[in-house]
Amino acid sequence: MEQQEATNQTTKQRSAKQIAMKQRPVVEKLVIQGLVREGADVQLVEIQAAYTRGFAGVQLLGNLTEVCRSGKERARAALELLSINLAAQRLVLGFTPAGIRIDGAQMDLPMAIALAEANDGFKFKGRAFPGIAFAAELGLQGALRAVPGMVALALGAARQGCRHMAVAKDSLDDLRGIDLAPMEVHGFTDLKSVLAWLEGDDSSVCGPVAEPVEVLDPAANAIPLFDDMDLTREQAQVAMVVAAGRHNLLMRGTPGSGKTMFAQRLPGIMIPPEGREKLRCLHLHNLAGNSLVGIRAGLVPFRSPHHGASMAAVLGGHSSPGEISLAHGGILFLDELPEFRRDLLESLREPLESAEVNLARVKGHVVWPAGAVLVAASNNCPCGWTGSRVRRCRCATGQVVAYQGRMSGPLLDRIDIHLNMPERRRLAAGSDSATASGESDSVPKIMTTSSLRDKVQKAAAFARERCMELGIEPGTPNARLPDPLLKVALGWAAFGGQAGVAGDSVAARLEQVAKEDGRGFLADVCRSISSRGLVRALRVARTLADLDTVEVVGYEHFRQALLWQAEAAARERGDINSARPAERRNAWNR
Repeated sequence: MEQQEATNQTTKQRSAKQIAMKQRPVVEKLVIQGLVREGADVQLVEIQAAYTRGFAGVQLLGNLTEVCRSGKERARAALELLSINLAAQRLVLGFTPAGIRIDGAQMDLPMAIALAEANDGFKFKGRAFPGIAFAAELGLQGALRAVPGMVALALGAARQGCRHMAVAKDSLDDLRGIDLAPMEVHGFTDLKSVLAWLEGDDSSVCGPVAEPVEVLDPAANAIPLFDDMDLTREQAQVAMVVAAGRHNLLMRGTPGSGKTMFAQRLPGIMIPPEGREKLRCLHLHNLAGNSLVGIRAGLVPFRSPHHGASMAAVLGGHSSPGEISLAHGGILFLDELPEFRRDLLESLREPLESAEVNLARVKGHVVWPAGAVLVAASNNCPCGWTGSRVRRCRCATGQVVAYQGRMSGPLLDRIDIHLNMPERRRLAAGSDSATASGESDSVPKIMTTSSLRDKVQKAAAFARERCMELGIEPGTPNARLPDPLLKVALGWAAFGGQAGVAGDSVAARLEQVAKEDGRGFLADVCRSISSRGLVRALRVARTLADLDTVEVVGYEHFRQALLWQAEAAARERGDINSARPAERRNAWNR
């Protein structure tokens, strides 16, 4: 009897305890999220804290680098200054997903929040924020410091549904002018301010910088301009075609013919990146730790790596973009092209076609944007004076052939325009500068940089309307027009059905150019041009027609585009025997 009463009493106590546990308010745990970069992509990482049996201390679970692991000690030191001491137990911090490699000092702040939440004497009693991402480096005194790549981290957090993001106050300047809605970015000076914000105190929160961005005028000596350079008519036309259609260019000529000057002045007439492209440029340059002032001001990216640069420096690596990606939306200038490593030049083939760099490494697969215009310059021989009438070439024939052979045919075939730069002769006493320099066809001074830029903008607006009619993204340059829509964009879709013309329209145009050629070597070019070279010539012809604001590409546009092909330029220089010896003798003295 007594035993039964004791059992009933125990059962009643258990029931009362269960009822009390059910009535106890449940404290919702704050989900601690950090951000990790994997190349150009960003992934959310959740941090969970739990006490387990074992020796006292903090253990990190996950594939963490030494930089990330050292953040644990920085977080503990900062918390102890705020009188937040961890219990003398074994505390485990788990990073999920556990399979990815976690690197970067931006994990310091989320680790500190996870350690604070695990402390029994500290509870977040304020409002519950859904989807908070933390990204900042911690100092031992609790100060928050900015981390590189904040633009990429913020864009990745917004893309993955985060509603709030806590960063260092110094990182707000990098995010100025970037639309991250509906995510809100909050800046803090120290860890104490972040903890107070999580408890409901907004007094120490710094909002995003909303100052207007001043747009610099390219004509205000911010970049070199064509006004101080004597351009021939062909050079002015090439400059506008490259700027309007974003076509690749290779210039050949003797030393001092103006190849580098020409390339450095091209950004002054190009249209700066806008919208998504501008955001992508900000993203890439922020990853590399570069200043974002120029891109925000509307300047076109211009990158000019030395010919001794490594492949990783030009193409990029797993964690940082290369020069070709930093030139996205602008110009990648390779001066002295044959002096670059052969394997590096050959590795540029795929990026020039797809506008992307696909890197397969042991750490993983990375894709970097590479929508840059390749502008290259080259001499014709090691000494540079082949074909010159000013100085005699000292190179043997084998040296000249070997020097020119460093640029392979497939690489040259991916360059849209090949321009032979005329040689500037020495001035004679009492002679006119234009006549002595061989520039009788130089552009009048009325054709200034602003005039060239205006023509480029009109051609770009004309092309934008056509893109909208074709159903492709507005702003797609002619160099990136989809192949299936190329004939329609040229206005030749019904050319074969016209009276008196039979067969394919492109073949008919090639036959017409071969028959009516007056220079003697375009017939050979029309017969031997590759399929890739033909497509690129058609795109250049489309840009020439845009500069004339005509819908249908005419005969002169197509003929001029063929004259800028690699073989035509080589025949004009005399590298390939021309049908006209006079053309070969006067190649550099036009």
